[in-house]
Amino acid sequence: MRTFLVAFCFFLLACVLGFVGLILVAGRNLPSPSHLQAYTPAVRTRVLDRNEQPIGDFYRENRILVTLDDTPPNLIHAFIAVEDRNFYKHWGIHLSSVVRAGLKNTMSLRVREGASTITQQLARNLFLNQEQTWTRKVREAVLAVRIEQNYSKEEILEMYLNQIYFGDGAYGIQSAARGFFGKDVKNLTLSECALLAGLPRNPRGYSPFRHPDAAKRRRDIVIRSMEDCHFIDKDQGAKARKEEMRIGSTPLNPDHAPYFMEMVRQFLEKEVGSEAIYEGGLTVYTTLDLDWQTESEKLVEKVLTKLEKDTGTKDTRARYLEARDKGKNPVLDYLESSAMVVDVETGALRVMIGGRSFDESNFNRATSALRQPGSAFKPFIYLTALEKGFYPSYVMTDAPVVFYEAGQDPWRPLNYDREFRGPVSLRFALQKSLNVPTIKVQEEIGTPDVIKTARTAGIHTPIPEFRSIALGTAEVTLEDLCYAYAVFANNGIRVEPYFVTKIEDQSGNVLHEYRPEQREVLAPAPVAILTNMLESVVDHGTGADSRTEGFILPAAGKTGTTDDYSDAWFIGFTPKTVAGVWVGYDQPHTIGGGMSGTRAALPLWTSIMKVVTAGDPPQQFELPEGVVTREVCVDTGLPASPYCPVTQPELFLAGKVPTERCTLHSRGVPFRDRARDWNTEKEEEHHLDPRRP
Repeated sequence: MRTFLVAFCFFLLACVLGFVGLILVAGRNLPSPSHLQAYTPAVRTRVLDRNEQPIGDFYRENRILVTLDDTPPNLIHAFIAVEDRNFYKHWGIHLSSVVRAGLKNTMSLRVREGASTITQQLARNLFLNQEQTWTRKVREAVLAVRIEQNYSKEEILEMYLNQIYFGDGAYGIQSAARGFFGKDVKNLTLSECALLAGLPRNPRGYSPFRHPDAAKRRRDIVIRSMEDCHFIDKDQGAKARKEEMRIGSTPLNPDHAPYFMEMVRQFLEKEVGSEAIYEGGLTVYTTLDLDWQTESEKLVEKVLTKLEKDTGTKDTRARYLEARDKGKNPVLDYLESSAMVVDVETGALRVMIGGRSFDESNFNRATSALRQPGSAFKPFIYLTALEKGFYPSYVMTDAPVVFYEAGQDPWRPLNYDREFRGPVSLRFALQKSLNVPTIKVQEEIGTPDVIKTARTAGIHTPIPEFRSIALGTAEVTLEDLCYAYAVFANNGIRVEPYFVTKIEDQSGNVLHEYRPEQREVLAPAPVAILTNMLESVVDHGTGADSRTEGFILPAAGKTGTTDDYSDAWFIGFTPKTVAGVWVGYDQPHTIGGGMSGTRAALPLWTSIMKVVTAGDPPQQFELPEGVVTREVCVDTGLPASPYCPVTQPELFLAGKVPTERCTLHSRGVPFRDRARDWNTEKEEEHHLDPRRP
C-alpha cells in the first residue's frame, strides 16, 4: 500500500511537472498581450464624394470599429449568454469547462470540444490559428490569462466584438449590423442582437441569406439563453422570437461609380500601397458628385437603349443579359458609351462613366479607349489659325480639292453631306463642321503647329503629321479631350486632372492633401475667340439640337463623327462645367446610318448637362483684354464699308484687324450673285510640299 501511494505521488508529480512543462513550452514565443495596445485590426477604407456621401469601400475584412458605449446592452448580454456566461467571473479560462472538455477529448483521443472563453476566442483570432491541436489549445489558454492580466473586461469585450467574423464578408458588429440589417449597431432590436450573437459559432451554416430557417432557430436559442441568464424576462423573449427577420437583399452594399472607384484604387496603390488600402481604415475624400454620377449612369442606359431601338441592332444589352441569364456565354458586343464631367476652374472630376456595366466589362472607355475624334479635333486647328492672325470672318472657299502625294492615291476630302458651299467664313465652317475649309486652313498654317497646339492643350496620345488629322483621324481618349476643352473654357489655363482631395488615416490625421495644379498654357485672347466660335456651334450649328431639347445656358462645344459612323462625340462646356460623351462599339463598326455626333452623342450630353447645371444662373463667357469687336461684311468677312448690305459684329485680336475695308460693295456695284453651283467646280489641286506635311 505504501509503495502504491509513493508511486501515485510520483505519478501526480510527474503529471504536474509535465503539465507545467507543457505550459512553459507552449507559452514560449507567444506574443505579448501588451501588443494589443498597438494592434489595429484590418479596417476598411472608405471613399467619399465631394459632399462626404459614401461611394464605396476597399477591404479584405469589411470592418468598421465601434466603441462599447455605442453597443446596445442586449447585444453584449446576448454574446455573454451564448458564448461565455462566466465572462465577468473567470480570469481568462473557465477551469470546470476545461476539465470537462479535456475528459471528452481524452476519451476520444482527439480534440473535439473547445470550451473557449471570449478571451480565448480573442487570443485565437488575433494571434493564433484555428487548428484543432493540444498545443494550440494550451497556447490559447496561456495567452488568454495574460490578456486578462493586462486589460479590463470592457476592453477585452470591445476588442472581441470588433474582431469576430459574422459571415458574408462582415467583420465586427458594426459591419454585421449594416450588412445584415442596413442599420448602425446602436439601433438593433433585441431579436437582431440575438441573431448576430448566434452567427460567429458557424457563420456560413447560420447565414440568414443562405439558411434563414437555421438562422432563426439559432436566434431563438440565443434568446432562451438570455432568459436563462436573466438578462431578459419571458415576455421579452417571447416577443423577440415572434419578430420577423428583416434581412437585406444582399449582405454588402455594392460600390457606386465602379469605374471611378477603380481609378481611386489605382491612385491609392501608388500613394499609400495596397496594405493601407485594404487594412488601414483610411478615409479618402474625392471630387466626385455622387448624385450627378447616379443620374448620369441612368441617362446613359436610357439613351443607349433608345439608340439600340432606333438603329434596329440585334446586339442589344437586353439580349446579352437574357442570354447570360439562360446560362449561355454570349459575346459582349452591345452599344457602349463613356462620359465625363469636369469642373472648369479646378479640374475636379465630377462624373466618371467608363461604360454601361463594370461587372460585364471593367474596361474604362473614358480613360483608356483610343478612338478617332472626328470633327471634335477641329478646334485645335482653328485655334492655331487664330493665333497666326486668322479671324472668324476670314473667308475660305468650300469647293472640290484634291491632294497628290507620291506613291499614294489622290485624296479628295468631302464634307459630311457631300455638298460644297463656296466662300464661307471660318466661323461658319466650324459651326457646320465643314471638312474642306478646315483642311485648307491646316494647309496654310502647317500641320506641326496644329499638333503643337493640341499637345499644349492636353492631348497626350500620338498625333502623326498627316493632313487627315484635320478630320480627326488621330486617336485620343475622352479624358484628354475633356481636359483640353477645359483649357478653352478656362481662358487658356490648363488644370491637371484631379479626383482625390484628401486622405486621412484611421485617427483622422491627414496623410496627403491634393491641390489642383494650374498654369496658363494658351494665350487668353485667341482662346476666347475660339470659344465664341464654338458657341455658334451650339446655338446655330451641329449642336443646336441641345437648344430644342431645353438646354438654355450659354455654352460652347463641338460634335465629332467618323466616316463610317463608328464613333460619335460631343464635347461641350459652360464657363463652369465641361462634359464629354462618346458613343460607339468596343470593336469599331457602324452605330447605324446617319448616327453622327449630333444624333448619337448630343442627346446624352444634353441630358447630363441639364442635370449637372440645374440651378446654375446664366453666365456669359467673358472676353479678355486683347479682343476687339468690329462690324464686318458677311460676304467678304472684312470690316464693312458704308455700302455693305448685310453686316454683323465679329471678334478680332487687337492689332490684327484687317486694315482694308470691304471693296466688293460700293456705290454702283451690284450685290454678289450667291447662286453659283460650287459642286460643279473644277478640283483645286494641291501637291505635297516635302518641307511641310
